[in-house]
Amino acid sequence: MIGPAPEKRPEQRAERMGARTTLQKLLSRFHFGITLFAVALSGMTILLAGITALRDYADRNMELAAQLGAYGAEPALVFNDPQAAREGIEALTRSPGIARLRVLDDRGRPLTEWTSPTPDPAPLLTRFFFSEPAAVTVRRNGSAIGTVQVWGDSSTLIDYVRIGLLAGLACLLITALGTIFLARRFEYELVKPLNEIATVAHNVRLHRRFDKRVKALGIAELDRLGGDINALLDELQGWQGTMESERALLAHRASHDMLTAMPNRAAFDEQLALRIEAAKTRGGRFALLFIDANNFKAANDSFGHATGDAVLVALSARINDTLRKGDFAARIGGDEFIVIADMLASDTSPDALAERIRATVADPIDIPGGGTYVVSVSVGVAVYPADGADPTALLTAADAGMYADKLTHRSK
Repeated sequence: MIGPAPEKRPEQRAERMGARTTLQKLLSRFHFGITLFAVALSGMTILLAGITALRDYADRNMELAAQLGAYGAEPALVFNDPQAAREGIEALTRSPGIARLRVLDDRGRPLTEWTSPTPDPAPLLTRFFFSEPAAVTVRRNGSAIGTVQVWGDSSTLIDYVRIGLLAGLACLLITALGTIFLARRFEYELVKPLNEIATVAHNVRLHRRFDKRVKALGIAELDRLGGDINALLDELQGWQGTMESERALLAHRASHDMLTAMPNRAAFDEQLALRIEAAKTRGGRFALLFIDANNFKAANDSFGHATGDAVLVALSARINDTLRKGDFAARIGGDEFIVIADMLASDTSPDALAERIRATVADPIDIPGGGTYVVSVSVGVAVYPADGADPTALLTAADAGMYADKLTHRSK
């Protein structure tokens, strides 16, 4: 008589069922969800960091655009001229990513306004990145004379966000596949590589270290994941570089005159404050030369604005040619220039520099269409600290000297 078969031990049952299949099911229950969550969190952290960085740069670009618009609209606000205001902000209307511009006078009334004719491709994205307009108060001699407001749109950001989302989804898909195959050696083969990825994501989120990369992990699936994350970081680093370049370009435009490429009034004010502070510290002195073209309006009236622009460009180049190393020159108005001559040597006087500028600019200037034009300048000189110990006093003294020089040469 054959009795019942003896009961198999658990090890034998597991062997018969296939230990690999059973282990995969257990790991799927207890570890797959946790692992997927961890990697998804890492991916979302990187994406969030990228979007946050893009938002910061977008905000800065809007602020720089508003500053550039304020510089262009300042003369129009002084004379309350809507047409001049539209011309002052015209350059910004051709810049991508700007949806609306508005210039307000000192009472908050619109002087001019422009709205992009191109529809916003992603209004929801625009509301997230540009919830409020960038506004810059325009000041003249310390008093507010108006405000420039700039609204952005999503046209320059939508592609970045779309690619980032697709790359994030690809990372999550590869992570799911890799986790299934690597569950057996969870502690050694999965947790350690994920910690490496999390470390990179942590550095990106906290320190904006887009140069960090996931190292080779020795696991094909996670190496693919690391490659996708590295590709995403490459894209974010590229976007960061592009935004930095655009911000640097806008910053340069905000601090330089667009016609002559010389530093503008804002850059001059900053430079003068630095020179005064440095001179106070070391007990030094420097000269401030106020330069004004004589009868420049006649060039515009007689030959046209193109000739006037050519004269201003040539005049700025010749002023720069007279500068020594360490000197600073800026265009602060239509035909007004400023030179800061620092560290004056005992054998070099500011009057000699002023005379050299007069002689240099006196050569005939070639004008468009043929012919030449001769321009002369009046130069006023003020020396720190003898003629003034603050920017206002120095400018007042130099301006008075310029008018005195203009009257002297006019009377001859």
